[in-house]
Amino acid sequence: MIDRRALALVVAGAGLAGCAATAQTDMAGGAPSAMRMRATQGGVFLMQTAQLGAQKAARPELRRFAPFEVSEQQGLMQAMMQVHGAMTPPPVAEDKAAILRQLQSASGTEFDRLFVTAQVQGHQEALQLYTAMSQDASAPAPDRAIALLAADRIREHLAFLQAVGPRA
Repeated sequence: MIDRRALALVVAGAGLAGCAATAQTDMAGGAPSAMRMRATQGGVFLMQTAQLGAQKAARPELRRFAPFEVSEQQGLMQAMMQVHGAMTPPPVAEDKAAILRQLQSASGTEFDRLFVTAQVQGHQEALQLYTAMSQDASAPAPDRAIALLAADRIREHLAFLQAVGPRA
């Protein structure tokens, strides 16, 4: 049986390798695209909420999910950096910072409810953004390849979060 994660990494590597020539112009000093900056900003939010989830979630399935989300967001950021070079992520938007503050002060079932809500919202926003990026012919080919792979994982995470949401 083929491990889906390993297969996704192989496909991503092949796609990114094929896009290296396109990436060179962006790495040579081009400013990060607005879509890439929004994706990074949203990824930081998802990662920070997941880090809190790994520490504070009361439900075991949420505690198991959170480290996977952290790892996924770190992987996406590493992929973007390998293609485009280092980039300072923009600060989390004020509405997201408020959600992070709520999560930091919550505990138990209240934390779980807020965590699932924040993750669903963040994943819905990420899905819209990555879907648009994957279909944007003017976006660099490496960004489209990363977005295409990310959108599939985001859909899986949304399905999980929506399934566990009613109990949160």
